Formats: sequence, structure tokens, C-alpha cells
Amino acid sequence: MTARPAADEEVGLLLNEEVAEGFRLARLAAPHLARIGQPGQFVQVRVREGHEPLLRLPLSLAGVDPDAGTIDLLYEVRGPKTRALAGVRTGESLRCLGPLGVGFTLPAGDARVLLVGGGIGVPPLLFLGHCLRREGGRPELLVGARTAARHLPGRLLTPAAVTLRLATDDGSAGHRGPVTELLVDSLTTAPATAVCACGPEPMLAAVAALCRQFGVPCQVSLEAYMACGIGICVGCVVEVAAPPGASPYERYRRVCVDGPVFDALTVRWSQP
Repeated sequence: MTARPAADEEVGLLLNEEVAEGFRLARLAAPHLARIGQPGQFVQVRVREGHEPLLRLPLSLAGVDPDAGTIDLLYEVRGPKTRALAGVRTGESLRCLGPLGVGFTLPAGDARVLLVGGGIGVPPLLFLGHCLRREGGRPELLVGARTAARHLPGRLLTPAAVTLRLATDDGSAGHRGPVTELLVDSLTTAPATAVCACGPEPMLAAVAALCRQFGVPCQVSLEAYMACGIGICVGCVVEVAAPPGASPYERYRRVCVDGPVFDALTVRWSQP
């Protein structure tokens, strides 16, 4: 999927509520973004005027409603920028630069697509699942978290998939163990058209290895620290497969403009 024209849009905050332990849902009146945003793309949020926080906050689109002109952003409160966003009240204005980046390529037709998410990597998969269902696809959502309290509520997860399966490290909800064990089970049960994943790098590396083993195409949305979000600072590069002797320009890609979605088999994972 190619990127759409971005704009720095003034948006109004319609909702900003806690939906799970440490996670919040922000709904914004953003007609431009709602009209052209695609699954896998993200926005750069300017929480307030002035220099604190200095940098914008990159957040994946978790959903859009073109008719209502709204977008949904899910975020974890864990740093100064997300704490500042959590403090914004309904009715106040923000600025959103976007949509940015290259998103997922949607398989056509009646496709069985396995969506694998971990932690705050789930939001772009919710948007993707909605789009797949609208096109007649059969997305199955596999979500991992440390504990039940860290899972997003069912009202946000179930509309994005025909099948929802949960995993927790402590066994407090769903399967006890990593979400990749659910992926092995799903790949063994029936053929899959594709796998799409987002989450921590160790999880994505494991997903990529499994998809290589099973011969299934895999797209991953990478999480990376971003400063500018538009490719200027080159602070979010990822190493990709390149021929011997390739230049740095061939060996590295910027997550913000060349991604955040990549073919999993082209990424050189730092995890074993």
C-alpha cells in the first residue's frame, strides 16, 4: 500500500478513556485522516502548544469512521508524551500530522489472515481486521499480554475478527504462554493466506521465523522510536536484507517512511 497525502490537521478530542490497565482510547474529530487513513499508517500527535513535550507522539491508527469523520488512537501511558495526552480533556484541540507511512497490503477476497498482536502492537491490527472483514476476508486475531488486566476489552477486539484467541504469560486469560504458540496451532490447523503482526521485536522475530517455516507470507508493523516521523532525522532505521557489499542506503530503511509495515522475511532481526 502506498502512502496517501499527509496534512497537519487540527483535531478535537471527543473521547479519552482508560480501556485496560495502563491503556487509553482517544477518539478524535479528524475528517481528513478519517477519509484517507489506511491500516498500518500512523499519525504524529502534537499534544499541546509550546515546547513541552518537544517532540510529537507517533500513534498507529486503530480505526477510522469516514462517515463520522473520526479516528481512534489506542495508547499506553508510560512516558511524558503519553501522560500529557492522557491529561487532555474532551473538547480540547490537538494537531495530528498524517496519515504517515506505508501500511498493510490487504489480501483480496475470502482470505484467512492471522493477525498476531502483542502489547500495544494490537491497535493497527484492529483497523486491519475491520477492513479485511469489510472486504469479505476471515481475519483471526491472536493477542498476547502479560496478564488479563493488560488485554484490551472484548468490545474493541471482537469486531475486528471472526475468531479471537487470547494468551497471557501468567495464564489469567486464555492460553498460558506466548502468543506465538497460538500462531503455531492456527498454522497447523488450516492453511493461512497471510500473517500480519505487530508487537515487540522478539515476538515479531519469532513470528517471522514461524512464517518462514510454514511458507506463509508475513507482514510486520515495526515499533521504533521516532522523532520527526517524516524521514528527516533517520532515527528509526531498520536493517534489511541486502547483497554483500551493499551501501548503508541499501542495507537500512526508515521505519517512518519506508514502513512501518515491512515484509517480515526482508528484515534482519537482532533477536536469534
